[in-house]
Amino acid sequence: SEKPSEASAILDQVVALHSEYMETSGLHTHEAEVILDEPPTTERQIAQVLSHLEAPLSQQIATLCEANELEQLKAILEILISAIASQRVNQRVQERIQATMEESQKEYQLKEQIKALENELNTITGDGGDKSSLEKRVEDAQMPEAVLKEAQRELARLKRIHMDSAEHTITRTWLEMLADYPWRKQKEEMQNIQTAAAVLGEQHYGLLKVKERILEYLAVRQLNPNSKGPILCLAGPPGVGKTSLGQSIATALGRDFGRIALGGIKDETEIRGHRRTYVGSMPGRVVRTMIRAGSNNPVILLDELDKVGNDFRGDPASALLEVLDPEQNRAFMDHYFDVPVDLSQVLFIATANLTEPIPSALHDRLEVIELPGYTEEEKLQIACVFLLPKLAKNHGLSGSDISFSTAALQSVIRDYTRESGLRGLERQLATVHRKVARSIVEGRKEGTKITPKSITKYLGPVKYIKEIVEENQVPGVATGLAWTAVGGEILFIEAISMKGKPTLKLTGSLGDVMKESAEAAMSWLRANGALLNLTDEAFQTRFHLHVPAGAIPKDGPSAGVTMTVALASLLTKRSVRPNIAMTGEITLRGRIMPVGGIKEKVLAARRAGVSTILIPRHNGNDLIDIPQEIRDELTFHLIDNVEEALALALEPEESQE
Repeated sequence: SEKPSEASAILDQVVALHSEYMETSGLHTHEAEVILDEPPTTERQIAQVLSHLEAPLSQQIATLCEANELEQLKAILEILISAIASQRVNQRVQERIQATMEESQKEYQLKEQIKALENELNTITGDGGDKSSLEKRVEDAQMPEAVLKEAQRELARLKRIHMDSAEHTITRTWLEMLADYPWRKQKEEMQNIQTAAAVLGEQHYGLLKVKERILEYLAVRQLNPNSKGPILCLAGPPGVGKTSLGQSIATALGRDFGRIALGGIKDETEIRGHRRTYVGSMPGRVVRTMIRAGSNNPVILLDELDKVGNDFRGDPASALLEVLDPEQNRAFMDHYFDVPVDLSQVLFIATANLTEPIPSALHDRLEVIELPGYTEEEKLQIACVFLLPKLAKNHGLSGSDISFSTAALQSVIRDYTRESGLRGLERQLATVHRKVARSIVEGRKEGTKITPKSITKYLGPVKYIKEIVEENQVPGVATGLAWTAVGGEILFIEAISMKGKPTLKLTGSLGDVMKESAEAAMSWLRANGALLNLTDEAFQTRFHLHVPAGAIPKDGPSAGVTMTVALASLLTKRSVRPNIAMTGEITLRGRIMPVGGIKEKVLAARRAGVSTILIPRHNGNDLIDIPQEIRDELTFHLIDNVEEALALALEPEESQE
């Protein structure tokens, strides 16, 4: 019949699904066969299947209570299908969990292997800078909170970057630089002003203004440790000790020292650094100097500030505006670091030969201290106390091998050097030491005494002949005083007249300002000829004004009064008094205006043997900077107008032949 065949088909399905269920449940097939080894009646098979199914008891009872076997088989078939589906879902979940666990375990094992390999490689190469030590360096650097947060973020990113990638090297180098920066490392300052003054005095002679300013700064720091560092600018001619003074100041304050040579820098990134995305990028010179110094309050010398240039790569002087502003440099932004850096505790000292090339915005941030140069007496003292002992040591000589008389040193200073500084003097003295050293090596045993007579044996003929006003000079020649980058100089101005069209010819490599001064001098003389008893006919001739040496460019307004005196001397046939020199700017009304560089000009006049100097009245206060012994040797006249200058400079009319 159909029913037995339907029940038989369902039973076959139940038996097949039961076998699958048993395998999935973990029971072996042969165990099921043993269980079903009895005569395979339908009733027994139903009981056996139900005994293995994890179905609720109520469902099993309901199945057994069905009216006939066919309904029981259908109910069991549904239970089996549901159980097998549930088993399959559980199996897929378990497989997925197992796969995830295997991946996690694999990743963990690989990471552990990489760490072990890195440690082994660092042990072989001697590189202890693994990530854990870098983390410790970052923690020990005592960074500000904002900087530390940025560093920790980059550390976390570094762990995700492969070691062989360029990004890994860039990030690691950045973190190392950040950890090397002295964020809170501070050098203890010297608290004893007397000791600091003694240190400055031992290493540099003179320079009283600079020493006084440094001691004032030290006193303020003692009263207020949080005071901002000043930005000092030592301006003066070459060789006066500006650069070496920076090291002495650091020693006197008990601070670390760093030097940044600015001469010829044209790239802004030299100051601010490069973005770290560029190949070979690094911090700017300011940050690198701070790292080398090892403290956040060093003395940093910005050498040759006036030699900074600019081109298409930017203006380094403008980049220095933030560095040298006490109100802004507590949060200086270096392009490489890209985090704020505090420079407010740094004592910046700039040096310059001239202050004019320094941009006005930068000049406004500087406290300029002028170093005018050394007098002959100061050079003599420096040579005896500093230069000769140093040169003798450098050349392997003792005090018994070589000695200089005072007159010999004065001869070297006057006849073989013409400078405001000391480099030329040191070179000349070194020449003498070298020749004496050679003579000792060749067998000479007795010591060498250097005298004025023997100095030519070592240095040759005199290089500089003292130029002074002649005792009986002709009319039309006057002596002026000029300022140059290497100190003061005397300036001869010569005027002659000849037949020809009334003109004024100017020669001597004169600049525009100096030419205008000559024209102003001639205009004043023509307008005020009656004061000198000059008629119009006296000006109806050709004048030629010359300023030797013709190959040296000259400019500036301070020769105005000298040109006026030279032309007046020519027109009146009255010679200029001997041993007199002058400086000052003139106006068309005949007023004498103040000029700069008075101390350098006075020292130059004294070297040239001048005894009387005419200077503008408004420059009278500048005489305070001149040593008292020099002021006592010279006669100074403070003048307000051209009439006073002519009265003092020209010989009286009755003395003329």
